Amino acid sequence: MTIRKVINHGNPRWCVSATVEGKRTQRFFRTKADARTWMSGLTRDPTDQFWQQLSLQERQLIMLTHQTGMRFSAPAFIPRQVDDAVHAFLKIKQHQHLRPKSLKQIRSVLLLFAGAFGQLQCHQLEPGMIEDWFRARKWNRNTIDGVIAKVGPFFSWCIRESFCSKNPLKSIILPKREETPVCIFTVSEVKRLMNTAFDHDLGLVPYLALGIFAGIRPDEIMRLEWKDISPKGFIIEGYKAKTRQRRMVQTSENLNTWLIHGGDLPIKNKRKRLDAVRERADVRWGHDIMRHTFASYHIARWCSPDQTAHELGHRDTSMLYRHYRELVTQEEAKKFWSIKPRP
Repeated sequence: MTIRKVINHGNPRWCVSATVEGKRTQRFFRTKADARTWMSGLTRDPTDQFWQQLSLQERQLIMLTHQTGMRFSAPAFIPRQVDDAVHAFLKIKQHQHLRPKSLKQIRSVLLLFAGAFGQLQCHQLEPGMIEDWFRARKWNRNTIDGVIAKVGPFFSWCIRESFCSKNPLKSIILPKREETPVCIFTVSEVKRLMNTAFDHDLGLVPYLALGIFAGIRPDEIMRLEWKDISPKGFIIEGYKAKTRQRRMVQTSENLNTWLIHGGDLPIKNKRKRLDAVRERADVRWGHDIMRHTFASYHIARWCSPDQTAHELGHRDTSMLYRHYRELVTQEEAKKFWSIKPRP
């Protein structure tokens, strides 16, 4: 928008060039003051003129209507205490045909959560409160990830039921994850353990062999039968798998040399028999050590993270690198995959 003095039809005028409603236009005025008045009208907010023309009562009525509308458009929460919501959610989980162990873990974590925040309304929970709870319990990152996996579905359900509008777990700041050594067997420990079982409790051999040389989860091994096993591989059916998804498992050459001697599938009195063999073989034991051992020696031998993750039944390699792999040399891996029963 510009203003300049011009001669229009022989008379001095003030010309204003402007864009009005998307069109270029020019207007001529006798005085500069008239031109400026017209220009200011173009730039003035039209609502300002409207507001100035209203009486005080009319302005107050508009403001009251606006504030009332904001209150009604705010999220409408159904009041529900966390403790009540947790117990209602657990009743739903009981009818989802979960395995007893899974249901027990979910119940344990959620009751712990309700013990900390039970008297609050679901929509009152903030990310900082949960972060403080994690710190107070001195949980490491792996434990926190496990808790989030159990509590997350609870908040999704709360959102569906209008107890809250967002999941506070989505905004929490997690502690950094530090890589820590994974507990696995050495080659000599595997030899001692397998040979001790072979000599003193042959029925235990399939349980150990499938865990160490095939990476099958202990709970999954307990659901297998001999009819599920073949020398070329076997399928773990969905109702026997932890994730309820069918998967194919390959059997290595040395695994078959252990399985051809038979044994107990499914195994009975596992804990007592396993403790006896471990003590006799003088080997340490750690959390999920058989599966971690398989993963570590498998990736070291074949150098294919995708293949190893597939054998483990994982969707991708993130879980493998985060929880399962320990550093193993290829030389040790070759020794591991050649472990067979003594002649």
